[in-house]
Amino acid sequence: MEGDAHAREVEEVLVHYQVDPQHGLSAADVTRAIAQYGRNELAPDEGTPLWKLIIKQFDDLLVKILIVAAVVDFIIAASSGESFLSACVEPLVIVLILIANATVGVVTERNAEQAIEELKAYEAASATVLREGRLQQVPAADLVPGDIVELTVGDQVPADLRAIQLLSNILRVDQSILTGESHSVDKHTSAVPNWKAVYQDKVNILFSGTHVTCGRCRAVVVG
Repeated sequence: MEGDAHAREVEEVLVHYQVDPQHGLSAADVTRAIAQYGRNELAPDEGTPLWKLIIKQFDDLLVKILIVAAVVDFIIAASSGESFLSACVEPLVIVLILIANATVGVVTERNAEQAIEELKAYEAASATVLREGRLQQVPAADLVPGDIVELTVGDQVPADLRAIQLLSNILRVDQSILTGESHSVDKHTSAVPNWKAVYQDKVNILFSGTHVTCGRCRAVVVG
């Protein structure tokens, strides 16, 4: 349902998660959902040790072939009577290329790990959720699929949500961190008749980490 919630009507989404929009989930429902889906947070990542990243760059068939080629080239040059320095020239060039390639690979993977850590800065700390018929504040990490969340101006979206009810005339969300759009976009509750819609076209989905800039709404957690 998470991937196609935008293409389904509100009633269909609510039936899928077996939730009453006026009552929300019960404590038992939440417990079962946490056991099934886990917590609403990025998994902690201790990062890969530098030595493992370096070894990983050389664990490639083409790299292994080049290393063997460098060794063979050195042996052939040395056995043909060339001086040690002359015999080292071509193998050294190959080794330098491999070192440069490994350096780029390590930096790229380090940057990717850092980007994942930076994403955690966009996680909301808490959320207003409807459970057992009453609104309450809970840590955003405790949200589960099927939870009914209420959002208002200034709120950070705590999870991927499917809008189910507008509590104001309009609802606008700043999702520039995700799409790069320079202005807030309108959101509504109608289904989007395109199963393969891109992020910008999913106008009934409020994406985690984005901000409400205008209006109020209720939405159901879908991811």
